[in-house]
Amino acid sequence: MNINNTITYDTHFGKITLYQNEYYIGSSFRQNIYWDEDTLLKLKQYIDPNRNILEIGGHCGTSTIVYSSFLNKGKINVYEPQNNLYKLLLKNIEQNNLQNKIRPFNSGVFCFNGIGNMHDIDIDGCGGNVTKRYNEEIDAGCNFGGICLGKEGEPIKLTTVDSMNLENVGFIHCDAQGSEPFIFSKSLETIKRDRPVIFYENIEFETELASKIMFQNICNQYPQYSEESMFDIKKYCMETLNYSECIEKFNGGIDTLLIP
Repeated sequence: MNINNTITYDTHFGKITLYQNEYYIGSSFRQNIYWDEDTLLKLKQYIDPNRNILEIGGHCGTSTIVYSSFLNKGKINVYEPQNNLYKLLLKNIEQNNLQNKIRPFNSGVFCFNGIGNMHDIDIDGCGGNVTKRYNEEIDAGCNFGGICLGKEGEPIKLTTVDSMNLENVGFIHCDAQGSEPFIFSKSLETIKRDRPVIFYENIEFETELASKIMFQNICNQYPQYSEESMFDIKKYCMETLNYSECIEKFNGGIDTLLIP
């Protein structure tokens, strides 16, 4: 699969292809550091190798490929809405021969099934127009993995967790740039049934202005889902499902880990 303006890194987990102007993740690989490796390896103890993983916000598959190395019988269902990143995800799956472990989907995850839009500006990065950074301004950096839902950007498909008809979900990784409350509000049947470990970016701890703007963009674009925007997955798991443990700021980051 040929994709322009990319660079491929040989890593101890396999080959990783990124866009050359990928800002944050790219800077890590350029220093021969695998993106977020320490956190991913610390998560291994919470992942059942014989159950399935749901990854929401797959980017080009840097986390997905690491997770695949943890699995025996389990499979990974990974959702990435941006078409350009999805192409990279397919390439990274293919060049590492992981087609039997990873099932990719070119879709965003939200609180309804239908069509939505990505935001057109790289808020959590360099502040550029996303389309131009993919196609024209290829020498200017962009945090392609930090693009939220919003308006005037790429049209994308949206689905809900409960409509995926997944089975035996043992672990959920959700990194969706402010969409997390909306997503989890329509995942309750799956979570109640399978009681997975849940690792998610917690907007409660996102104190940066960019994070607040992204969440507000989503709320402004979808005002009819104001109730969903306030859903608290931590409260649901700990109080309703009686999960055993909640680890805040996992590995010093802004993620929360919920353990059944």
